[in-house]
Amino acid sequence: MRLTSIDPTPFHSLRYWTSGPGKKPRLRELPFVHAKAEGLPDGVRSIVLVSDLQGREYLSRSLKGTERLLGEAVADELSLLMSLEEIPEINAILVCGDLYDYPDCRKPGGTGPVESVFWSLAEVASEVFGVLGNHDTLDVETPLPSCVTILDGDVVGANFGLRIGGVSGIIGDPKRHNRRGDEAFIKIMEQCTRKRPDILMLHQGPEDKDRRQLGDPAITLSLETGFSGFTLFGHSHWPAFPLVKLGDGQGLNVDARLVVVAPEMP
Repeated sequence: MRLTSIDPTPFHSLRYWTSGPGKKPRLRELPFVHAKAEGLPDGVRSIVLVSDLQGREYLSRSLKGTERLLGEAVADELSLLMSLEEIPEINAILVCGDLYDYPDCRKPGGTGPVESVFWSLAEVASEVFGVLGNHDTLDVETPLPSCVTILDGDVVGANFGLRIGGVSGIIGDPKRHNRRGDEAFIKIMEQCTRKRPDILMLHQGPEDKDRRQLGDPAITLSLETGFSGFTLFGHSHWPAFPLVKLGDGQGLNVDARLVVVAPEMP
């Protein structure tokens, strides 16, 4: 898969609360944008790419601590957009982690359970693929729907026809949640890229050196020299253009944005 265009203007947005400094929730908007791609298998109507949905749904002017996780609200919004025929049927949703925020959005950096997001997304797409961020937990005793696949060093064949690999977490102190040392992270990532998936999903991704946008240099070097597929990631927000060239491949930052990818028509 290779993106050929991204519409710079969102066609839709969704308000949400997110934790801010000083124990004060911030009101933000999640942009939804259209993109086109070549190399999608026949029969694919669209795939949705998203990451870093760290927030709670917006229901009122004051956060009451009962709002659902943003990812659950996103699932409802996608269902509505499909029913209005504003987006095509969704064959798959690819989620790159960090889906949790405190119920009262009292403090940035909260870590907690995100099963409810995957259950909600499974209601609107035939398949859901995810990697976990450094703020996500899953209850091992709570099974996810059969159409949901969480990746961490794996490469799997999707029913819609592409091969998808993924690595959860970030580079950091292994004693902390969902972190690996830099050598361990690159090793497991390269175990995936050597299998040549069409799409590689990461939470922490490469840098954009030309625009000075944050990422990890070791990840950048490995992808530029050893992978020609499409890399999807989040973790660091890029306010500028989110699509970068990585050697013979591409990388797309979907931190706090949602991209609906449809086939490029001949």
